[in-house]
Amino acid sequence: MRILFACLILSAIGPLSAEAQSASDLATPQKRTASLDLIRTLLTTKPAGDSADEITKKNPFSPKQQAAPTESAAVVAPSPSGLGDRELLLSLVEGVNPSGTMQLSGTQILLFGQKKFKVGDVIPIVFQGTTHELQVTSIERTSFTLRLKSEEITRPIKPVVNKP
Repeated sequence: MRILFACLILSAIGPLSAEAQSASDLATPQKRTASLDLIRTLLTTKPAGDSADEITKKNPFSPKQQAAPTESAAVVAPSPSGLGDRELLLSLVEGVNPSGTMQLSGTQILLFGQKKFKVGDVIPIVFQGTTHELQVTSIERTSFTLRLKSEEITRPIKPVVNKP
């Protein structure tokens, strides 16, 4: 009998306590208005003040964006002046030391630290105050080929060191 009486009291009190809790869960109209204003400002798009050219320049995936040669990509190689194409190429490639190669989606890539060059890319090299562009014509697992004008040279990726 006591159990039945306790169940009746709990069943009568339960809905009353639920109504009391739900009334206190509602926010005041001022808080709701402030929340809605914040939501409206976050969802409102602002017109871009940039022109189409500026947006294209900022877009890192734009095919029109050309990377300018930087000093970090340039290698300074000291050598005498007045050289022919072959001698100039030999002087320039002395400072070109890649750190390795990798293959990405079937394309061989020549690595210079963080810089990556594919076949057909141009490596800018500063020599006696003049920038020369060496074109990468071939990349193999252990060697690479560079071209300056009509002259080409193939170099190993890492020079072989003879151990005694």
